[in-house]
Amino acid sequence: MTRPTIRLVERRTREVKLPRPEVSFLREHAREVIDLVPGFRTGRFRLTPRGLVGFFDGPSVRYEILPKYPWPNLLLILGLGSPARPSGESIAPTGGLLAALAQELASRLRCVTARGLIPGYHEEDRADRFLRGRLRAADQLRDAVSRAVHERFHITDTTFDLDTPWNRILRGCVSTLLSHTELPPEVRDELIAAAAPLDGMAVGPVSDDDFLAAGREPRVAHYNEAIALCQLIRDGVRASAPFGNGGRVFLIDLGRAFEGYLVATLTSALVTRGEWVVESQPEFVIGSVRGTPLVLQPDLVVRGGGETRVVLDAKWKHPGPDPADLHQILAYGTITGARQVGLVYPGRRFAQRDLFVGNRELRVSLFQLPVAGALEECRASGKRLARALKRCARG
Repeated sequence: MTRPTIRLVERRTREVKLPRPEVSFLREHAREVIDLVPGFRTGRFRLTPRGLVGFFDGPSVRYEILPKYPWPNLLLILGLGSPARPSGESIAPTGGLLAALAQELASRLRCVTARGLIPGYHEEDRADRFLRGRLRAADQLRDAVSRAVHERFHITDTTFDLDTPWNRILRGCVSTLLSHTELPPEVRDELIAAAAPLDGMAVGPVSDDDFLAAGREPRVAHYNEAIALCQLIRDGVRASAPFGNGGRVFLIDLGRAFEGYLVATLTSALVTRGEWVVESQPEFVIGSVRGTPLVLQPDLVVRGGGETRVVLDAKWKHPGPDPADLHQILAYGTITGARQVGLVYPGRRFAQRDLFVGNRELRVSLFQLPVAGALEECRASGKRLARALKRCARG
């Protein structure tokens, strides 16, 4: 039976009629996703999605949250935009966000397999008739005590195959997407064909350690774009944790996506000449409470000449600043010693406003970075932001 769907747009309020179980569900499980306020008529409620897009199932209704920006611009923010995509269009891709991600993963998988899948060594515990590798003495002694027939050796052997962290990530992500019946048949077939070289692998859980191991392996640099997309998809699936109802959930936090877009944009514009270094989420320990370190993590730090020049924080909200945002960025300026700090908001045109603290010793810049309109214009605005930061840092 097909669920009725309530379609919402990120940050925009819509009044709808909801049965009591749905109201209880939203209040208990989806408070971080949708703000719910009673309407003026009985049984009606005003729903305002926060900074997420995707969908989730309630007891009897599916809630679909659409982006307020055109789809090509959303894909650009997610790191999926390309010059081949149309610019400024508001037409949603067939199958929605999940289908767009599946198509992009299929494309990136084809790039990986064209350059070759990288196997690796890993250890495997098993019982074997021949003694090789490393004997697991405790298991062997346990069998001896139980008077088991010694026809097998308990060994840990080294195996060379595709069962490696980087390949497990790809295989697991494909399996996750294919489990969603929402995928259009043509997208499903495209993804299955692209993942065919991984068919011999068992499907298992993908851990954080797998992503860390893949990031440390220099041989798999051509996997990086595919693995980054798998991380995005995994985060979208992980959003199901607070719901706890076994329903379908896939949500992407646009605040984190905008932060990643800002980091990628400035890295591309600033690091080309080697004069600047862009760091994402560096940790600054400012003390401890009862043995637990107190850590501050600005979204982005720009260093030059071995010094911290600029600290930025991305804010996926209407351009402010809120007092809390200013307090936060001023704290970052204090702990890093930077002479310029800034808050970056999404917008439809580039804008910069500067404030000064003390005897003009600290500059606080409020930026609007365009994420709507033609994609090339958005990219040009990213370069404009980089130039503004360089001028301020050198001044």
